[in-house]
Amino acid sequence: MVFNLSKQYRHLQRYRQIAEILLKNGLGFLVDWLDLAKFLPFKKRFGKDDGDLNKKNLARRIRHVLQELGPTYIKLGQILSTRADILPPQYIKELRLLQDKAPSVPFSEIRKILIAEVGEDFADIFREIDPEPQAAASIAQTYHAVLDDGTDVILKIQRPGIEEKIRIDLEILHNLVLLAEDRGLFPGFIKPSRIINEFRESLKKELNFQREIANIKKFRDNFKNDEHIIVPRVYEDLSTSRLIVMEEIKGIKLNELEEAGVTGVDRSFLASLGARSLMKQVLIDGFFHADPHPGNIFIVDSDKLAYIDFGMMGQLTQDDRDKLSILFIAILKRDVDIIVDLLLEIGLTDENINLRKFKLGIQDLLNRYYGVNLADIKFMAVIDDIQHLLYNFHIRMPEEFFLLFRAIGVSEGVGFMLDPDFNIVDVGNDFIRGLLLDKLKPENLVERAIDGLWALRKSTRGLPEKFARLFSKLVDDDFTIKFKHVNLEGLINKIDIVSNRLAISMIISALVIGSSMILQTDMKPLVFGIPVLGFLGYIIAGVMGLWLVIAIFRSGRF
Repeated sequence: MVFNLSKQYRHLQRYRQIAEILLKNGLGFLVDWLDLAKFLPFKKRFGKDDGDLNKKNLARRIRHVLQELGPTYIKLGQILSTRADILPPQYIKELRLLQDKAPSVPFSEIRKILIAEVGEDFADIFREIDPEPQAAASIAQTYHAVLDDGTDVILKIQRPGIEEKIRIDLEILHNLVLLAEDRGLFPGFIKPSRIINEFRESLKKELNFQREIANIKKFRDNFKNDEHIIVPRVYEDLSTSRLIVMEEIKGIKLNELEEAGVTGVDRSFLASLGARSLMKQVLIDGFFHADPHPGNIFIVDSDKLAYIDFGMMGQLTQDDRDKLSILFIAILKRDVDIIVDLLLEIGLTDENINLRKFKLGIQDLLNRYYGVNLADIKFMAVIDDIQHLLYNFHIRMPEEFFLLFRAIGVSEGVGFMLDPDFNIVDVGNDFIRGLLLDKLKPENLVERAIDGLWALRKSTRGLPEKFARLFSKLVDDDFTIKFKHVNLEGLINKIDIVSNRLAISMIISALVIGSSMILQTDMKPLVFGIPVLGFLGYIIAGVMGLWLVIAIFRSGRF
């Protein structure tokens, strides 16, 4: 692979910053592996890596690096914190601690975005804007404002220049990942370039506020008949791809409930309400809030929950929802075969997976909860155990499922914060039983039957004609089978390199042996009594051997 030098030096300052932060946090070995030393000031290139390289704090130091590198890397860490199929548990635990917070940008800079999005006369639209942000995250800041008609609203405004910063970081990440892959720095079951591509698409969606506006509208519509769930109204005529104008929620954030000293709140009801809300989002709507932490949920009028920040959402197909319902019940019933079948059906597995050991792993997991009352089961602990098994057996699940696991974990934590006796398993059990009973109603059975017939029609459409053509070819002796090899280019290249090195090694060996034999004779011409031909053979063998050693070390594989 030719490492893209133009991309390296195009963003020299950022590469240098990355290298210095890695070095500062005791990750100098990564600087060496990723060829970042050349971007450091000369006096730092030969400095000692003072970091303690024991595995106990490696995960923590990586988290510190991501936090220091800013928005793109914080977002990457948060995404990776949901991917228990590719990272060990200690890294998942550390990355979950990443906070999406950033120093606020002065309002004078934010004002430029407002002018660009709304126009110079934005003061005619907003009677008042508080210049102090209510919150400052890596991509946007939020402000309280008052519309011309006196309505209180919240402005979510994108940070100036954030798109360009993220674009540069993504380009650098892509470059570094290609180098790391080429040098075999990742286990075979991890595909980092694919992860970066998925991450790039995710960030594009988050940077376009029109998508978040659509998320809010859809979520609001899904709960339009629930008086206890509130979703802010969006002023679409005033919102753009970098600005969201939405209704201000009048309530108390869950993470501020204790210090506010509010009384008269039915905590048990609210904990159950949040859990049932998540169950509806996941199993009925197939569209769920993937980041329902206490800072994104308000308590309104003591018996309502309001959601904000819809940048991270998950979606599930009807087939996914059906499988999740069955998986939940199978876990409660401790049915190993169903759990294994569903996990293997949902995920992508290695062809060489040891199915017996995987089943024994699931059985051992379930045995830990044998005899435990339903009310005493912490569902997130079960999910974490399952995710550890997925990692150990290299089973890769779709991204949406890990977003769901994260949402369940956060929701369970919110429930415990509200009510120490809260149990999401109990709520989920009742909800799913009701859902399955609802599906058995005659009108719903008819609807599912129609869907099944339509799917059957699509899968069998044209089969008679296809079978007729197949039999015709068999009868006419015109039936052929074509084999096509794919993705063998890399293997062929590696075989070429290996065979070339082997051939050179044999030539060197032959030169050394031949020259040694010549030196035992008096073959002329002689210099200092040594046959010149034998001496030249040694020199040529030495040069070729040195060249071969240098080539092996430069490849990074030895």
